[in-house]
Amino acid sequence: MNILQVSPYVVEPPNTGGDHRSHGIISQFPNFGANIVRYCQGGSPDAYRDLDFRREAQVSRRYVERRHLCPIHDLAMAPVLLGYPNILAGSALRRCSGPLDRLLESADLVLVRGPWQVRELLDRSDAPVIYSSHNVEIERFESTQPPLYRLFRTQVRELERVAVEETAATICTSERDADIYREKFDINSPLIVAPNGTSKDNLRDRDPDSEGADILRNRYGYDRETPVVLVVGSEYGPNVQAAENFLSVASQVSAQRPDVEFLIAGTVGNAIESTATNVTIPGFVDMFEAHFDIADIAVNPMTTGAGTNIKLFDYFARGLPVISTDFGTRGLDLEPGTHVWVADLNAFPTAILRLLDSPTERTQIGKAARALVEDVYTWENISERLCIRLQTLIE
Repeated sequence: MNILQVSPYVVEPPNTGGDHRSHGIISQFPNFGANIVRYCQGGSPDAYRDLDFRREAQVSRRYVERRHLCPIHDLAMAPVLLGYPNILAGSALRRCSGPLDRLLESADLVLVRGPWQVRELLDRSDAPVIYSSHNVEIERFESTQPPLYRLFRTQVRELERVAVEETAATICTSERDADIYREKFDINSPLIVAPNGTSKDNLRDRDPDSEGADILRNRYGYDRETPVVLVVGSEYGPNVQAAENFLSVASQVSAQRPDVEFLIAGTVGNAIESTATNVTIPGFVDMFEAHFDIADIAVNPMTTGAGTNIKLFDYFARGLPVISTDFGTRGLDLEPGTHVWVADLNAFPTAILRLLDSPTERTQIGKAARALVEDVYTWENISERLCIRLQTLIE
């Protein structure tokens, strides 16, 4: 089986949650004899920043990423860099497709990341086209509402309608997203739920005594006994809102526990600032794993966005107890109080103080969450189940 995955961006190496999903859901397909080629429409800001102009990256055996670097593709990405939908991707692909037609000729199945290129691929592919949804896009942009978004609303809805109604199947992140599609569109093909997850390699016990943890404590000026509350995120609208929520929570907790440190790791820090002495915002971080080791609690104060939060699985995989809004756990099969502490945003300060004073409860929640991820939410398990399901579509 030859599978062509089409992405509007470079994926390898995965940086964003969307990149990890694009890779994760197909990561095990080669073990079932599938040959994977990923066609990436243009480069990415990270690739240009790192001067990575490779046109091909071998991900693993039977799995290669091919990049079509073209100024037209890069210009089409301009709205995305400003927080708008990627509505120009299909038009750019029509004008500058490079090796795409040759790749389509040998494909038995085409997976498309997002709705932006689907219409063009339906017109050109003889193989079944499957829409790989990462979010309900109309929900995602309605929740963030960038300025002037109303000018694109009709286009986004129509592109998503085509992706859901006219493809051979739609892969959703959750049953919740599948239900939204059933409500909004006329579904005539299968809706396949393949949840988000994390790699088995990430399953480990966090180690507060690790060398990396000591290095970070020295870097950030934390004492070994200092309680640390962590949030991780990329520079993406809903994550920025969550980080701002986090700053408000930090201020309230500090009024009662001035010894607690609050750490915002990841590029989301580029979009926020704080003058509080107990808030650390390093931006993009090296020693990523060590940030889990120095944290006592992770929080997920999400109130906007769509899809499901991949960052939760990164916390869970290391056995880190998490406090989340109910919105932040949407679409996931989690038991509040067992796998995660769920609270309204205004109750976050109370929840943080309670868990900081309850090390046994923190440990129990962290272990239960890790066990759940190991059983259900690893990319390896998710990818194997999806591969078996997709094989039935072309047999």
